[in-house]
Amino acid sequence: MADKKPKLTLVKLNKADLAKGRHVLIVESPESRRAVSLNVNVFSVGRHPNNDLVINDALASRHHATVAWMRYSEGGDKSDYSYWIIDGKGKRQRSRNGISINGSKKSLHRLVSGDIIHIGNSIKIAYSYITYSTDSSQFLRYCDEEKAAYKPINPIDKSSKETVVIENTIMKE
Repeated sequence: MADKKPKLTLVKLNKADLAKGRHVLIVESPESRRAVSLNVNVFSVGRHPNNDLVINDALASRHHATVAWMRYSEGGDKSDYSYWIIDGKGKRQRSRNGISINGSKKSLHRLVSGDIIHIGNSIKIAYSYITYSTDSSQFLRYCDEEKAAYKPINPIDKSSKETVVIENTIMKE
């Protein structure tokens, strides 16, 4: 008797998959907004500096989520390849506070262009699949070049001593 249960298998991302377009994460936090291009089989997200995407949120776990390129098959010849997001490192090692995808808590989700992932109180990640075209090539080059550099919007090293308060006074002439 054939097994009818759907099956997920981690597979290697090949160059043909990357030639069609890019899988991009737009990461928004209080400190920055950045684009990250997914071009590996397994991509880790969390507070620990060894993650592929390091996030800074008190409610985020050291290894909060995993994005993996997987083959989904329902038996027979039917199979599909896509990125899936997994809470923590998987079934036995989930994150402390979980992940929310499109407003619902989930431990496993197939990513579809337009999905919104929330981690902790302040991290929002939007997933998009962008096909190659002349219109998207500049953005995709930006994702490749800028993904490693973390550039905060507000410098963190400012001290409160540098803040000057000016009273609102009316001068008479």
